[in-house]
Amino acid sequence: MKYRYRTVIATALVAALTGSLAATAAAAPARPGGLSRVDFNGDGYADFAAGTPAGWVHGKWRAGAVTAFYGSARGVTAAGTATLDQDSANVPGSAENGDLFGAATAPGDFDGDGYTDLAVGAPLEDVGSDVNGGSVTILWGSATGLRGGSTVPDPAPAAHDRFGAALAAGDFDGDGRTDLAAGTNGSTLYVFRKGISRGGRAGALATRVLPLRSAPEAGIINLTAGDVDGDRRADLMVDGYSPTLWTDGKYHNVNYFVPGTSTGPSRTVAKKMPGGVAGAIGDIDGDGYGDIVTGIWWARSKPGGAIGGQVQVTYGAAGGPSSRTQTISEESGNVPGDSENWDKFGSSVALGDVNGDGRLDLAIGARQESLTLWGQVHYGVGTVTVLAGSRGGVDTTTAPQYFYPGNHGVPGTPLWAQFGSAALLTDLDNSGGADLVVGALGQDNGDGTVTVLPSVTGTDGSGRIGTDGATEIKARHLKMDTTGIPRLGSVLDGSLEASVINSNTW
Repeated sequence: MKYRYRTVIATALVAALTGSLAATAAAAPARPGGLSRVDFNGDGYADFAAGTPAGWVHGKWRAGAVTAFYGSARGVTAAGTATLDQDSANVPGSAENGDLFGAATAPGDFDGDGYTDLAVGAPLEDVGSDVNGGSVTILWGSATGLRGGSTVPDPAPAAHDRFGAALAAGDFDGDGRTDLAAGTNGSTLYVFRKGISRGGRAGALATRVLPLRSAPEAGIINLTAGDVDGDRRADLMVDGYSPTLWTDGKYHNVNYFVPGTSTGPSRTVAKKMPGGVAGAIGDIDGDGYGDIVTGIWWARSKPGGAIGGQVQVTYGAAGGPSSRTQTISEESGNVPGDSENWDKFGSSVALGDVNGDGRLDLAIGARQESLTLWGQVHYGVGTVTVLAGSRGGVDTTTAPQYFYPGNHGVPGTPLWAQFGSAALLTDLDNSGGADLVVGALGQDNGDGTVTVLPSVTGTDGSGRIGTDGATEIKARHLKMDTTGIPRLGSVLDGSLEASVINSNTW
């Protein structure tokens, strides 16, 4: 990343979760391509969570909250949600100014009871006298959804701040139990292994120091989990900044691929990868290996081109990330639009099987794309492009699907909506095809919205994203305090947007 260091908290959630969910009558089976269903209430329908770290709670600014959206035969509705914050019953702590509860989230069945739980980071929470020490809370799944929670103790509070700045869940050691990886503003990765009890205690702890910049506002800023090498253990992409200044006087973004081993993420292997925020891992080409999708929204679309952003796909192999890569921008094939400065193409990415062919398809958000509509320029509208997975990788030649507010049944208004600030592909109604969930943090005067576009069966018999029955859920529908502009839609399961604290992003 070739710009000066910025205050960043990354919020990647594990849509590419590979940890095994305990089997119960209500638990959903593993889905094609290595994705696992998130099911907080065990009813067999996929659920998802939206973090609203900028939300006000009982007059406390940016205290933060998370909302569980429960899937059903009708998809999701505002009535089928539950919002939890640190003032909710049986949730540890209390809502305080600037905690940013919900800035990072990760779903997984941590206690092995068959219900998906949700790990939630509050990276700027004061813990006793430790200012901005940060906290991680597990909200427990149950037959009635997310209820109550437990605190995961920080294993080294004196060594860092911002515990819970990044989270990812997966079975990193292959023992069949879901583990939790956590980042801070230091360079040490903490992995809570062998399950987490209702008391918040893990069966084992693994640590790994990585060559990343440690600073009050640096450290591990993003984590993404998925099985890249096909060994049935989750691997990690760990994102941060180079520890030294480059010759241009800047700190550069860097990723490390850390494979899973029998003792958790490897303590010896860390393959340096190109910069960018890895937002999803899953099998796009159907070869049995997870592919790494990285959004680089600050990149040039081509040498000398606009800073419109791009997405890089690194294809997996038995040895981990291979040399086979694919770069996608608005200049690629039939991808709609033109690369223009600060479109932020790649500001969110998501994987899911929309068309039902067993290969994962790719949704890409460009949250600041401006469009000329009805003879007038609308700035910061934001778009989402959906591209099909194929045996050859992401298909940019077949006509993709393209969505923005106000277009052919997509709810919302276009002006500075920032549609695509977060994205998720998951089958909410068990129709057999992944539905598209989109966050638009600028929509509704900055309060933010979550829009669900359901999958439908096309004329050729395959699935595609449709707009009939589309649902737009606003912050006020969830009875959120909109005094401080909560920006609902800034964090979704599977979202990757690296958000800037104390800026207009939240």
